[in-house]
Amino acid sequence: MAAIAHASTTVTTPATTISATYVTASGASIASGSFTTGKKYLLCVMAAVAGNAAAMAVGVRVQHGTTAFAESESLARISGAGETFSYAWFTVWTAVAGEAIDLQLKSDGTNTCSADHIVLLAVNLSDDVTENTDWFFAERATDDALGVAFTDGASVTFTPGTASQDWLVLAYGQYDSTSTAQSHISRIDRSGEATSSLPECRYEPESAVDDNGIMSQARVFTLGAASNTFKEQSAATLAATHTRLHSGLFILRLHRFFVHANAYTEADEALSATNYATLLQSVAINPTLTTDVWAGASWGFDKQANAREAKFRLQVDDVDSPAGQTADATVYDRGNDATDELPFMIQTVASLGASTHAVDLDASVDNVTSAPAGQYRSVWAVTMELAAAGVAAKPHPMPRGQERGQDRRLYTRAGAGVG
Repeated sequence: MAAIAHASTTVTTPATTISATYVTASGASIASGSFTTGKKYLLCVMAAVAGNAAAMAVGVRVQHGTTAFAESESLARISGAGETFSYAWFTVWTAVAGEAIDLQLKSDGTNTCSADHIVLLAVNLSDDVTENTDWFFAERATDDALGVAFTDGASVTFTPGTASQDWLVLAYGQYDSTSTAQSHISRIDRSGEATSSLPECRYEPESAVDDNGIMSQARVFTLGAASNTFKEQSAATLAATHTRLHSGLFILRLHRFFVHANAYTEADEALSATNYATLLQSVAINPTLTTDVWAGASWGFDKQANAREAKFRLQVDDVDSPAGQTADATVYDRGNDATDELPFMIQTVASLGASTHAVDLDASVDNVTSAPAGQYRSVWAVTMELAAAGVAAKPHPMPRGQERGQDRRLYTRAGAGVG
């Protein structure tokens, strides 16, 4: 076995700025030396982004070298001091000589914007996994005026070479808001072998100017050896409302890796008002050697009342990963309506030994009035060790019933560097 080349950076001390123009969040970078020019990399970036004053505007985006990925920008109007939103974005990038990857923030020039629980991951897709066999990526960069009918975004059609294997599907839409009375809607649509239109998320913007956001979701599908089409689809709750600026879709064959685990539940789970008391989803993964594991979670917060706020955390073996989530007790909210079903995502990169490890997604709500719930609950975990030729990967799909600061890792394949 060999590990797929990858690099990651984790920041668990809040990065802050009052700058009205974008600046790199302290420590939130993957250095240019982690990339080989001309090779393709999955970039997956997640963070908790907040503002310290009501009615302030904040922004977050990802930059390569000195050039921003325009499609990565998410702008938000903060309705209350400390309000936090979940930022998650991905792309496939062809590395450019001398360019690093940075997470950037901006505020309003007076108040403070912050980002915490930042994880940047870069995975080399050129050397050990095959495009359009082990992974697929699609984008739609055309602006789409949205209405009540769903509009196709990024789309991928493929037939897996082997039946009954697990595929991670990541999807996002980026939006230009034009109304504070109507919602954006985004979903992962599947057709072909089987049909599905879940998970789905929606939020009503708090500003028609400063709330141009990204909604991202994830789900693992077990596919047969038959044609499947996946699409990010978007809509609005009223005709001619909102514009989708960009759409992205990334699909990864988890059986290409030596060990993985995943679980998904659509049904609503009532949320407790006790911090992190609701176990939304859990998996167990059992690496056969000490290895790096990429784990992530995606879920929808069905608010049921506009005032509702949620907390959530990702833990590995009952320890926060990224570190500090429980102590921070971060309050997540976004949106302007009781019908909001907010998409929340988090990821971690953890070095785990050769034993069984539990990966849990826990959540809670500030008040149980109106019965707010968690829905479309996904957790996945995958070793960076690849399945050897002729050796079946080992899925572990069954659910089970660091110190704060900066944690930077650079993992190599046979000592050859990340290229």
